[in-house]
Amino acid sequence: MPTEISSPLHLRTLLSSTDYVVVDFYASWCPPCKAIAPFYGSLDTTNSAPGKLQFVKVNVDEQQDIARQYGITAMPTFLVLKGKGSGKVEKTIRGADTRSLKGAVDEVVKELRNVEIEKAREEARREKEKEKEAEKAKEGGKEEGEEKTVSGSYGMIGGNNWKMSLT
Repeated sequence: MPTEISSPLHLRTLLSSTDYVVVDFYASWCPPCKAIAPFYGSLDTTNSAPGKLQFVKVNVDEQQDIARQYGITAMPTFLVLKGKGSGKVEKTIRGADTRSLKGAVDEVVKELRNVEIEKAREEARREKEKEKEAEKAKEGGKEEGEEKTVSGSYGMIGGNNWKMSLT
């Protein structure tokens, strides 16, 4: 179930810790808002991921400051916000348009997957580089010279003179 936003600080905190936030601006007396609520809930259930994608609801009558901040004049209005502190509006869907809402969520999910795939590729590249460096260091040590045992002796040649010989 989507999280109900209780204050502007609540929304800001969520935006600072999540890549994308989908916001449903609704009113309890609005029939289209009530009609699309189950669909929005199913999008949340199937797509939300902690720290990556979060679905929230803002009651415009209770959170007028937030509604005013985003210029909400009709309900329902859905915003896709870029998180991690930005709060930038990526997409706006006005009305109970399930196709547009699903399309916007699918775009975000695709973007997040692409980011994760690129991170995995970069991590694999780094691992390969580490393996190559370790292999070079291992081979390099042998080429430059392996450890050798040296034996020798020393003795005194009259007075304080020492003589050392290695074999």
